[in-house]
Amino acid sequence: QIENYRNSGRLLPTTLFVTFDITNLYTMIPRHGAIAALQKFLSKHADNRRIHGMTIDTITRLARLVLDTNCFVYNNKYYQQ
Repeated sequence: QIENYRNSGRLLPTTLFVTFDITNLYTMIPRHGAIAALQKFLSKHADNRRIHGMTIDTITRLARLVLDTNCFVYNNKYYQQ
């Protein structure tokens, strides 16, 4: 998939990849509450509604993608919950 992403011209030298693991995230807080807390935090700390050049809306949409997709790798195989 990364090769397709690169070949389509969307993988740029400025592209950033992020990975993280939060134990029991999906059972700890409701999705809507997590997004609302993120938006509040970003609004408080954003300079001109941007964080490192990314808009708060973009960061929020990426967070929703992560929360909705919920993929993981086990034994070199990709899974989606």
